[in-house]
Amino acid sequence: MLGYVVALLLIGFTGCEKNSGEAVVLSKEHIDAALPTAETPNAQSGPSPNEQVRPMGDDEIAVDGYVMKPETRGTSRDPRALKHEQWIVKVRMLDNGRTFQVPADQTKWEKLRENDRVKVKYRVGKYTGTVWAAEIE
Repeated sequence: MLGYVVALLLIGFTGCEKNSGEAVVLSKEHIDAALPTAETPNAQSGPSPNEQVRPMGDDEIAVDGYVMKPETRGTSRDPRALKHEQWIVKVRMLDNGRTFQVPADQTKWEKLRENDRVKVKYRVGKYTGTVWAAEIE
């Protein structure tokens, strides 16, 4: 049993690479908390087998891979909305040009402006190279 615990700990510590550095704030976005699913009549848990790709309408925008109406962005009806409010900061690292989003608390988010320089700590997946955790220091 102890061997399994040690193996899991080693996998957890070796499965990512910790990085930090200076970044530039590209944009900020606030997303309201999502409505409870009981209040959203058309909520679906996943795609149905009959779903087909359709062209994006002239009155729609694409944000982070989601298509929505511009007036829906940042509201509780935004498809990116979670059960809690989100304050998101998009940054670009100065040393490698990598761009990603960093969740922030409301106080930090309100103090930041576009083009501000911030120090960011983040973790990158060892095999995928994907940033999966980040924070502004």
